[in-house]
Amino acid sequence: TGYKIQYATKSNFKGAKTVTAKKNRTVSATLKKLKGGSKYYVRIRSYKKVDKKTTVYSTWSKVKTVKVKK
Repeated sequence: TGYKIQYATKSNFKGAKTVTAKKNRTVSATLKKLKGGSKYYVRIRSYKKVDKKTTVYSTWSKVKTVKVKK
């Protein structure tokens, strides 16, 4: 059904923010209001809604480190 993208400034993802890409054909997302010069940790997982009450999630991907330009 879509993807969950999670990003944080700490490698343990404490205080992380999550963005949802609701279309499964989406291949990118724009994250706004990031601090320039900071290092972010990003991971992604897919999910599928089976019915109104049930959602199945994959495991989180390997963590990627991204440095934001100043």
